[in-house]
Amino acid sequence: MEDEEVKCRRGRLRLPYIAAVELTTVEGRVIRGNLRDIGLESMFAKVEKRSGCDLHPGDDVDVCLQVTQGRSRLTIGTPGKVIRFDEQGYALIFKEKLKWWPLFSLFPMNEQFLFDVVANA
Repeated sequence: MEDEEVKCRRGRLRLPYIAAVELTTVEGRVIRGNLRDIGLESMFAKVEKRSGCDLHPGDDVDVCLQVTQGRSRLTIGTPGKVIRFDEQGYALIFKEKLKWWPLFSLFPMNEQFLFDVVANA
């Protein structure tokens, strides 16, 4: 069981956020999903049925996040590594601190993206 202090510290550094996610393996396989939360050094990607592509702790991936605000889109890419997985998706750690992390705290969660995802489900 995780130490309560560690849980508290991790929770402070994570922000819930909705954005499209693509994880590209070293073999070139692409796994698509949605961001659940993001921190300065890590994130969690929700992936339906894990896209028929299983990743394991230690696997390297290229992370691509697409943040949408209105009709404007911003794509953020960074290398990462899988640190754990569960039935919802994958937790990843970034190879270096995410320089764009303040963006997620400055802009509110994109509600239109959520509506689009629900409408197309």
